[in-house]
Amino acid sequence: MVRPIDMADNIAKTQLTERVNQLQKAAPEMDQRQFALQLDTKHVQKREQAAPAPKTDEVVLHRDNPQQEKQKKKKKQDEHGKDENEGHLDLKA
Repeated sequence: MVRPIDMADNIAKTQLTERVNQLQKAAPEMDQRQFALQLDTKHVQKREQAAPAPKTDEVVLHRDNPQQEKQKKKKKQDEHGKDENEGHLDLKA
C-alpha cells in the first residue's frame, strides 16, 4: 500500500516535472520572441538616426605656385604648336 507521505511527494514531483517540461518546450519560442523584439528595436533605432549629409557645397581654394603657372603655360604652348602643325603637309622636301 502507498503511504500518504509518498503520495503527496509524488504529486508534488509530478507538478514540478510538468512545469519544467512546459518551460523546456516554451524556451525556443521565448528565444525567438526575444530575438524578434531586439531586432525590431534595432530597426527603430536605425530609422531614428539621421545619416550625415555629404559635403557637396564645400569650396576648396588652392594657390598656384609660379612654377606651376609656367609649366601650365608651357604645356598649352606645346599643345597649340602640335595642333597647328597637324593637318598640314610639309612640302619643303
